Amino acid sequence: MENNTTSRLLPLLPGISLSVGLALLAYGGSLLSKHLTGSMVAGPILLAILLGVLVRNLLPVHGRFEPGIHFSFRRLLRLGVIGLGFDFSAHEILSVGLRGLLLDLLVIAFVYGAAVYIGRRRGLPDSLSLLLGTGTAICGASAIVAANSVIRARDEEVAFSVATVTIFGTLSMFLFPLANRLLHLPDPVYGAWAGSSIHEIGQVIGATLPYSHESLRTGTVLKLTRVALLLPVVLLLEAMIILKSRKGERGQGSHAQHFPWFVAAFAGVVLMNFMVAIPASLLSLLQKIDAGILAVAMVGMGLETHLSRLVRFGWKPVGLGFLLWVSVSGVGLALAILLYGPHRPAGV
Repeated sequence: MENNTTSRLLPLLPGISLSVGLALLAYGGSLLSKHLTGSMVAGPILLAILLGVLVRNLLPVHGRFEPGIHFSFRRLLRLGVIGLGFDFSAHEILSVGLRGLLLDLLVIAFVYGAAVYIGRRRGLPDSLSLLLGTGTAICGASAIVAANSVIRARDEEVAFSVATVTIFGTLSMFLFPLANRLLHLPDPVYGAWAGSSIHEIGQVIGATLPYSHESLRTGTVLKLTRVALLLPVVLLLEAMIILKSRKGERGQGSHAQHFPWFVAAFAGVVLMNFMVAIPASLLSLLQKIDAGILAVAMVGMGLETHLSRLVRFGWKPVGLGFLLWVSVSGVGLALAILLYGPHRPAGV
């Protein structure tokens, strides 16, 4: 039994070691950028992807690295999605309120509708449009991977979508504060705008932290609510897959094959964190471990990305990602003013 386990693990070590090493470089690079500029210009997730892509396409990657790279991308990324459940607390879940839930649901519905409509007008496959829509509407890279468990897009489409939404989300982290210097939004409105429109939780924190505790709290709660909506969104995508398969479309597979069990595990972690009072020190440690797992997984994704295959996508998907970014920012701002402004509707 022990020999069998060892024989399975040994082939994974070179690729996992490479992924971990590049993830550590990504963390070092992001901390260095923060030290030099005063803000994190490039987060570890984006740097992890870029380092993986550069190593794959500029250096010869020996075949012995492939099993570990594949494991980092496929298995560790799912584990990282499950660990996102530790980002929630009972207070945050209960404090979102009706208007916060309404704001997030309206933004998510709009982004998905726009993604499919614009994608089809541009001749893009629905799989790519849905991945870009998921990353923009829910929570960036993690949501894309979760959604792909039922969409089953090509690896290049997944990597392309992750890179695109990460870049635009990073831009939001810097451009939202600049825009607010002109708009002079009240703190709750600005927090609601950032929380409902920016892609990643770290980017929301970066955009709201300089303003006030209220904008930070509002933005973080709304962002975490979007992450919590990951499970129902993926299940809706699963329902679409089942419906298509019943209509006789090929390649859909069975319900058991498509069901995203790791997303269900994510919901279980959220429930556990809601019902069990985990000590703050342990919770912080679990969150840091999960962030590290996600960074290693992002390196694995980058190492599985061949730029020669991405070139065939052209500028159309980049244009779709850009339009979704601009659209979610505009719609999120309008809804934040409506629902969180001083003249919001009574009872909301």
